[in-house]
Amino acid sequence: MGGAVTSKVQSKNEVNTMPATTEAETPLLKLETQLWKSRAEAKQRWLERALAQPVRNPRERERRTMWIKRALEAVQRGQDDIKYQTALMDAYAEHLTVLEMRLIQASEEKRGAPD
Repeated sequence: MGGAVTSKVQSKNEVNTMPATTEAETPLLKLETQLWKSRAEAKQRWLERALAQPVRNPRERERRTMWIKRALEAVQRGQDDIKYQTALMDAYAEHLTVLEMRLIQASEEKRGAPD
């Protein structure tokens, strides 16, 4: 074969753990959070301006009522989706915690047993 393949070998007693968020991810998370907040605030300002506009006739009132109804349904679907995604993430986080605990236990058992 053409080239040498290098690999990093981990010792038997070494436990490789990853932090929940790395130092590099923290500024990115803050930046993304601020971006989402800014977008939400802009949408809210737009909504306030749109709702502040006077309704000039019955047809416009009906259109606005239907628009509000559709927008409210969209917001509620979004909230339902977030609740669903949060439940999935909670279940997955619980699963990862169980795996972590079992692996730590196995690591400690290995340390006590002779090779």
